[in-house]
Amino acid sequence: MSGFNSILRNFYNLSRYNMKIIFGGKFIYFILAALIFFLGFGTIIALDSNELNISDMYSLIAFPAILLVFYPSVFGIQSDADQRTLEIIFGIPDYRYKVWLVRYVMILVLVFLLLIPFSVLAHWALISFPILPMILQLMVMVFFVSALGFSLSTLVKNGNAAAVIMVIFGLVFLIMSENIEYSKWNIFLNPFEIPRDINDIVWQETIRQNRIIMGIISVVMLLLGLLNLQQREKFLR
Repeated sequence: MSGFNSILRNFYNLSRYNMKIIFGGKFIYFILAALIFFLGFGTIIALDSNELNISDMYSLIAFPAILLVFYPSVFGIQSDADQRTLEIIFGIPDYRYKVWLVRYVMILVLVFLLLIPFSVLAHWALISFPILPMILQLMVMVFFVSALGFSLSTLVKNGNAAAVIMVIFGLVFLIMSENIEYSKWNIFLNPFEIPRDINDIVWQETIRQNRIIMGIISVVMLLLGLLNLQQREKFLR
Protein backbone atom coordinates (compact mmCIF):
# COMPACT_ATOMS: atom_id res chain seq x y z
CA MET A 1 0.00 0.00 0.00
CA SER A 2 2.85 2.33 0.86
CA GLY A 3 4.43 1.60 -2.52
CA PHE A 4 1.20 2.53 -4.30
CA ASN A 5 0.96 5.76 -2.27
CA SER A 6 4.54 6.54 -3.19
CA ILE A 7 3.76 6.07 -6.90
CA LEU A 8 0.72 8.35 -6.62
CA ARG A 9 2.75 10.98 -4.78
CA ASN A 10 5.53 10.87 -7.37
CA PHE A 11 2.98 11.08 -10.19
CA TYR A 12 1.30 14.06 -8.53
CA ASN A 13 4.62 15.87 -8.01
CA LEU A 14 5.69 15.14 -11.60
CA SER A 15 2.36 16.38 -12.97
CA ARG A 16 2.46 19.54 -10.86
CA TYR A 17 6.04 20.25 -11.90
CA ASN A 18 5.27 19.83 -15.61
CA MET A 19 2.08 21.90 -15.38
CA LYS A 20 4.07 24.67 -13.72
CA ILE A 21 6.54 24.71 -16.61
CA ILE A 22 3.87 24.35 -19.31
CA PHE A 23 1.78 27.26 -18.02
CA GLY A 24 4.78 29.32 -16.90
CA GLY A 25 3.59 29.26 -13.28
CA LYS A 26 0.36 31.06 -14.24
CA PHE A 27 -2.05 28.10 -14.38
CA ILE A 28 -4.59 29.66 -12.01
CA TYR A 29 -4.74 32.79 -14.18
CA PHE A 30 -5.64 30.76 -17.24
CA ILE A 31 -8.43 29.05 -15.31
CA LEU A 32 -9.77 32.41 -14.16
CA ALA A 33 -9.50 33.90 -17.66
CA ALA A 34 -11.36 30.93 -19.16
CA LEU A 35 -14.06 31.25 -16.48
CA ILE A 36 -14.43 35.00 -17.09
CA PHE A 37 -14.72 34.43 -20.85
CA PHE A 38 -17.27 31.71 -20.27
CA LEU A 39 -19.40 33.75 -17.87
CA GLY A 40 -19.16 36.88 -20.02
CA PHE A 41 -20.10 35.24 -23.31
CA GLY A 42 -22.68 33.10 -21.56
CA THR A 43 -24.38 36.19 -20.18
CA ILE A 44 -24.33 37.91 -23.59
CA ILE A 45 -25.78 34.85 -25.32
CA ALA A 46 -28.49 34.46 -22.67
CA LEU A 47 -29.54 38.12 -22.95
CA ASP A 48 -29.35 38.44 -26.74
CA SER A 49 -30.89 35.13 -27.77
CA ASN A 50 -34.64 34.65 -27.72
CA GLU A 51 -34.23 30.90 -27.94
CA LEU A 52 -31.05 29.10 -26.95
CA ASN A 53 -30.07 25.84 -28.60
CA ILE A 54 -27.29 23.28 -28.32
CA SER A 55 -25.24 24.90 -31.10
CA ASP A 56 -24.98 28.04 -28.93
CA MET A 57 -23.56 25.93 -26.11
CA TYR A 58 -20.89 24.50 -28.42
CA SER A 59 -19.79 28.00 -29.44
CA LEU A 60 -19.87 29.16 -25.82
CA ILE A 61 -17.69 26.38 -24.40
CA ALA A 62 -15.32 26.49 -27.39
CA PHE A 63 -13.92 29.85 -26.20
CA PRO A 64 -12.49 28.61 -22.86
CA ALA A 65 -11.41 25.34 -24.53
CA ILE A 66 -9.23 27.19 -27.06
CA LEU A 67 -7.95 29.57 -24.40
CA LEU A 68 -6.88 26.73 -22.10
CA VAL A 69 -5.02 24.81 -24.81
CA PHE A 70 -3.53 27.72 -26.77
CA TYR A 71 -0.77 28.84 -24.41
CA PRO A 72 0.67 25.47 -23.34
CA SER A 73 0.78 24.12 -26.90
CA VAL A 74 2.26 27.25 -28.50
CA PHE A 75 4.62 28.37 -25.72
CA GLY A 76 5.69 24.92 -24.46
CA ILE A 77 9.15 24.98 -26.04
CA GLN A 78 9.76 28.60 -25.05
CA SER A 79 8.69 27.87 -21.46
CA ASP A 80 11.36 25.16 -21.26
CA ALA A 81 13.93 27.60 -22.62
CA ASP A 82 12.88 30.26 -20.08
CA GLN A 83 12.98 27.72 -17.24
CA ARG A 84 16.44 26.57 -18.39
CA THR A 85 15.25 22.96 -18.66
CA LEU A 86 15.66 22.66 -22.43
CA GLU A 87 19.27 21.41 -22.23
CA ILE A 88 18.31 18.81 -19.62
CA ILE A 89 15.40 17.50 -21.68
CA PHE A 90 17.53 17.17 -24.82
CA GLY A 91 19.94 15.05 -22.81
CA ILE A 92 17.29 12.40 -22.12
CA PRO A 93 17.26 9.48 -24.59
CA ASP A 94 14.12 9.45 -26.74
CA TYR A 95 13.19 12.75 -25.06
CA ARG A 96 10.49 13.53 -27.60
CA TYR A 97 8.47 10.58 -26.32
CA LYS A 98 9.33 10.72 -22.62
CA VAL A 99 8.83 14.44 -22.04
CA TRP A 100 6.93 16.46 -24.65
CA LEU A 101 4.58 13.70 -25.73
CA VAL A 102 3.71 13.01 -22.09
CA ARG A 103 3.16 16.72 -21.51
CA TYR A 104 1.01 16.95 -24.61
CA VAL A 105 -1.21 14.12 -23.39
CA MET A 106 -1.37 15.78 -19.96
CA ILE A 107 -2.58 19.01 -21.57
CA LEU A 108 -5.35 17.20 -23.46
CA VAL A 109 -6.46 15.30 -20.36
CA LEU A 110 -6.42 18.48 -18.31
CA VAL A 111 -8.53 20.40 -20.84
CA PHE A 112 -10.95 17.47 -21.04
CA LEU A 113 -11.38 17.47 -17.25
CA LEU A 114 -11.78 21.26 -17.13
CA LEU A 115 -14.46 21.20 -19.83
CA ILE A 116 -16.63 19.02 -17.58
CA PRO A 117 -17.47 21.77 -15.03
CA PHE A 118 -17.92 24.32 -17.84
CA SER A 119 -20.36 22.01 -19.60
CA VAL A 120 -22.18 21.13 -16.39
CA LEU A 121 -22.54 24.83 -15.55
CA ALA A 122 -23.92 25.61 -19.03
CA HIS A 123 -26.25 22.62 -18.78
CA TRP A 124 -27.53 23.76 -15.39
CA ALA A 125 -27.72 27.54 -16.04
CA LEU A 126 -28.77 27.76 -19.69
CA ILE A 127 -30.21 24.73 -21.48
CA SER A 128 -30.11 20.96 -21.19
CA PHE A 129 -27.80 19.12 -23.59
CA PRO A 130 -25.79 15.85 -23.69
CA ILE A 131 -22.60 16.74 -21.84
CA LEU A 132 -20.26 13.93 -22.91
CA PRO A 133 -20.98 14.18 -26.68
CA MET A 134 -20.49 17.95 -26.39
CA ILE A 135 -17.09 17.56 -24.72
CA LEU A 136 -15.94 14.88 -27.17
CA GLN A 137 -16.83 17.09 -30.14
CA LEU A 138 -14.98 20.01 -28.56
CA MET A 139 -11.93 17.81 -27.96
CA VAL A 140 -11.60 17.26 -31.73
CA MET A 141 -11.10 21.01 -32.13
CA VAL A 142 -8.85 21.13 -29.04
CA PHE A 143 -6.69 18.33 -30.45
CA PHE A 144 -6.39 20.16 -33.79
CA VAL A 145 -5.53 23.56 -32.28
CA SER A 146 -3.00 22.11 -29.83
CA ALA A 147 -1.30 19.92 -32.46
CA LEU A 148 -1.04 22.83 -34.90
CA GLY A 149 0.31 25.14 -32.20
CA PHE A 150 2.83 22.55 -31.03
CA SER A 151 4.02 21.89 -34.59
CA LEU A 152 4.41 25.61 -35.35
CA SER A 153 6.34 26.18 -32.13
CA THR A 154 8.88 23.53 -33.15
CA LEU A 155 9.22 25.10 -36.61
CA VAL A 156 9.74 28.73 -35.59
CA LYS A 157 11.18 27.95 -32.11
CA ASN A 158 9.58 31.07 -30.67
CA GLY A 159 6.30 31.21 -28.78
CA ASN A 160 5.41 34.76 -29.76
CA ALA A 161 5.99 34.12 -33.46
CA ALA A 162 4.03 30.87 -33.31
CA ALA A 163 1.17 32.66 -31.53
CA VAL A 164 1.04 35.36 -34.23
CA ILE A 165 0.92 32.72 -36.97
CA MET A 166 -1.85 30.89 -35.12
CA VAL A 167 -3.89 34.09 -34.75
CA ILE A 168 -3.46 34.93 -38.46
CA PHE A 169 -4.44 31.37 -39.36
CA GLY A 170 -7.56 31.64 -37.20
CA LEU A 171 -8.50 35.03 -38.66
CA VAL A 172 -8.21 33.69 -42.21
CA PHE A 173 -10.63 30.88 -41.41
CA LEU A 174 -12.99 33.29 -39.66
CA ILE A 175 -13.01 35.56 -42.72
CA MET A 176 -13.72 32.53 -44.91
CA SER A 177 -16.26 31.12 -42.47
CA GLU A 178 -19.28 32.39 -44.40
CA ASN A 179 -18.17 30.58 -47.55
CA ILE A 180 -17.16 27.33 -45.84
CA GLU A 181 -19.60 27.44 -42.91
CA TYR A 182 -21.07 24.00 -43.62
CA SER A 183 -18.06 22.57 -45.42
CA LYS A 184 -16.09 19.57 -44.22
CA TRP A 185 -12.98 21.78 -44.47
CA ASN A 186 -14.20 24.23 -41.83
CA ILE A 187 -12.08 23.74 -38.69
CA PHE A 188 -14.65 25.70 -36.70
CA LEU A 189 -17.54 23.57 -37.93
CA ASN A 190 -20.30 23.43 -35.31
CA PRO A 191 -21.64 19.84 -35.44
CA PHE A 192 -24.72 20.81 -33.44
CA GLU A 193 -25.83 23.56 -35.84
CA ILE A 194 -28.10 21.81 -38.32
CA PRO A 195 -28.46 23.78 -41.60
CA ARG A 196 -31.97 24.14 -42.98
CA ASP A 197 -31.14 23.57 -46.64
CA ILE A 198 -29.02 20.41 -46.21
CA ASN A 199 -30.35 16.88 -45.91
CA ASP A 200 -29.75 15.38 -42.45
CA ILE A 201 -27.91 12.37 -43.86
CA VAL A 202 -25.64 14.63 -45.94
CA TRP A 203 -24.99 16.80 -42.88
CA GLN A 204 -24.04 13.81 -40.71
CA GLU A 205 -21.65 12.64 -43.42
CA THR A 206 -20.13 16.13 -43.61
CA ILE A 207 -19.54 16.08 -39.85
CA ARG A 208 -17.98 12.62 -40.03
CA GLN A 209 -15.61 13.63 -42.83
CA ASN A 210 -14.74 16.89 -41.05
CA ARG A 211 -13.80 15.02 -37.86
CA ILE A 212 -11.74 12.48 -39.80
CA ILE A 213 -9.88 15.21 -41.69
CA MET A 214 -9.17 17.20 -38.52
CA GLY A 215 -8.06 14.05 -36.71
CA ILE A 216 -5.64 13.03 -39.46
CA ILE A 217 -4.20 16.55 -39.76
CA SER A 218 -3.81 16.71 -35.96
CA VAL A 219 -1.86 13.44 -35.86
CA VAL A 220 0.35 14.56 -38.76
CA MET A 221 1.04 17.91 -37.07
CA LEU A 222 1.87 16.18 -33.79
CA LEU A 223 4.27 13.76 -35.47
CA LEU A 224 5.83 16.65 -37.42
CA GLY A 225 6.42 18.52 -34.18
CA LEU A 226 8.04 15.48 -32.56
CA LEU A 227 10.17 14.97 -35.68
CA ASN A 228 11.33 18.60 -35.60
CA LEU A 229 12.48 18.13 -32.01
CA GLN A 230 15.11 15.65 -33.21
CA GLN A 231 17.07 18.58 -34.63
CA ARG A 232 18.74 19.27 -31.30
CA GLU A 233 21.26 21.87 -32.47
CA LYS A 234 18.58 24.25 -33.80
CA PHE A 235 17.01 24.54 -30.36
CA LEU A 236 20.16 24.81 -28.21
CA ARG A 237 22.31 27.24 -30.14
